Amino acid sequence: MATTFGGIHCVAWTFAFPTYLEHLLWRISAVAITCTPWPCIFTLFIFNVLDIPTAVYLIVYALYVTLYVAARGILLVLMFTTLRKLSPDAYIVVSWTSLVPHL
Repeated sequence: MATTFGGIHCVAWTFAFPTYLEHLLWRISAVAITCTPWPCIFTLFIFNVLDIPTAVYLIVYALYVTLYVAARGILLVLMFTTLRKLSPDAYIVVSWTSLVPHL
């Protein structure tokens, strides 16, 4: 589910953003939430096979969780901050009554 959720955010890869930094942050965060679940799964498998101590296991997972939560937070903030500079097409009024035949 997390990979699918991240993939949806990757759709905005070529969208216009107010600044290059916001565009770059969006891309990095989208890739992070798309790809983070897979290293978690592989790490779990490798740690079980190699019998690595639980403390190391918890530290590695804490890093994965921190990366994922930070990326989700960045995406949430960017979703709202990009509303400050919309293209003029966003302000065009749609005449819904002409699109719905029974009204």
